[in-house]
Order: sequence, then C-alpha cells, then structure tokens
Amino acid sequence: PVVEFPKFFTPNNDSRNDTWKAKGLNSSFFPGSTIHIFNRYGKQLAILDIDGDGWDGLFNSRPMPSDDYWYLVKIVVPNGPTEERQGHFSLLRK
Repeated sequence: PVVEFPKFFTPNNDSRNDTWKAKGLNSSFFPGSTIHIFNRYGKQLAILDIDGDGWDGLFNSRPMPSDDYWYLVKIVVPNGPTEERQGHFSLLRK
C-alpha cells in the first residue's frame, strides 16, 4: 500500500481536514504500528492507533496552537523489519 502523510490540517469543525491522519496505514497490513505526535520542542502530545480517527489537535483536552508539529511512525511489517518514518505538518487555526 501507498502511505501518505498530510502536510496540514485545520481542526475547525467544518468537516474538512479536521483531523491529521496518515493515509494507507491500517492494522490489516501493518499490525501493531503506531503514530507519535510531538510539538516543536519534542514533547509527545499523542500516540495514535493507525485504525483510529487521527489527531484532533488537542492535548489534555486543550486545543494546541497553530504551529508545526512532528510525527514519528513506527510501521510494523509482518515477518519483516520495523520501519520508522518521520516528518512534520502544520496545524492551522483560523
């Protein structure tokens, strides 16, 4: 499967781009895989289930500000090596 990571999301409840979620990851192909979300200072804000709804921009029930955030994805390939992918995306609030 092709795995894509969105460059931004806008959690403003307009039903478009309200959560940040990797596309192409699911537990059928990659059981046990996880996504870790960090702020720009390296503080872990969330650990996402790859079958979940994605990150909604909240930390401890509080909205995080517009900024760049980082992800680390641990992709568990059955009968293969665990891969790590990392990158960043923007949370945009208007």
